[in-house]
Amino acid sequence: MNRLTRHIALILLAMASLIAVAQEEPHDTVYFFENWYQVFDNEPAAMLADFDIYAYSYAFEFETYNMVLNDRIKRQYIAAIVNDDLWLINSHYLYDNFDVDLRYLNHYVPLFFNDKIAYTISVASVSFKDPIEESDNLNSIDYYFIDFLNRKVQRVSPSVLSGLLEDYHDLQMRYEGMKDYRKRAIIEDYFFKYIERATQDVMRPYILDLVDYDPLL
Repeated sequence: MNRLTRHIALILLAMASLIAVAQEEPHDTVYFFENWYQVFDNEPAAMLADFDIYAYSYAFEFETYNMVLNDRIKRQYIAAIVNDDLWLINSHYLYDNFDVDLRYLNHYVPLFFNDKIAYTISVASVSFKDPIEESDNLNSIDYYFIDFLNRKVQRVSPSVLSGLLEDYHDLQMRYEGMKDYRKRAIIEDYFFKYIERATQDVMRPYILDLVDYDPLL
């Protein structure tokens, strides 16, 4: 089963629902995972039904009255899913295990993934080194590619996208030949073309081939 999530608009809708849930009773159910094997087998390490949610733009913080459990949520669990719909990844896990190209990634953030590809999103950042031109018809978000092979979490900027497309030269040439290659709409389009191609690439390793069997990985 391909677990790559639907278009960004759908996840934003799910996030809006989660924000609403944070203000109502009873709470929905959230399941937590300690490693990627549990994630892909859909075998959570813990289930939580009594909790508070604090929403910060695209980030969510879970809190209970149990301090030990709160520490596990913050430091031990790598991912969570709410109501079998909204996947989230723990930014603490990312900072501990990857070189993260984002300083303000906090708490649990949306996770998009399939067997070979994973990425997250955050509020659009301003970069003078490798800028992305704004587009009025898209949400102001940045995509962050989770590179398990090189242990990096990279903002999908024009240069990063060109690097990702090196394995698929036809896509790279088409992208780099675009007049508006720095615009968010173009970057998004070719990032999703990359995801589709990489997912179908029989030579590309699976995520589980690139992580150790360790509770923190």
